Amino acid sequence: MKKNIGSTQSLVIVLLFFSVVFGYQPSCYASPPESLQLTYNKSTQTLVVNIAHDTMLKGSHFIKFIEIKKNGAVVSINKYESQPTGDKFSYSYKIPAIEEDTFQVTATCTKKDSVTSPLYTVK
Repeated sequence: MKKNIGSTQSLVIVLLFFSVVFGYQPSCYASPPESLQLTYNKSTQTLVVNIAHDTMLKGSHFIKFIEIKKNGAVVSINKYESQPTGDKFSYSYKIPAIEEDTFQVTATCTKKDSVTSPLYTVK
């Protein structure tokens, strides 16, 4: 019985060690999107979302969702499986709008951090 308890304790210690070493990801590897800037081209009816999101874990940490609200109502939720190269990139969306319409965009990364743009008014 004593031999069995020693083996169990050793196994628990080894499992704990590996879970700490391989399960820990420092916060420097997982950062929220830094900024979102919106521009709208009335002639092409295109909303351009400029995103700054620097990450060291490109394969597992990227912008996963872009939610677009027009005049307070969700008009588009876009899902992505990766992030373009570089820490600054843009996505374009064809969304009809007229003067005084408002847009607000939320970008959410795979680590559940998000950033929401200031309200943008079409001029």
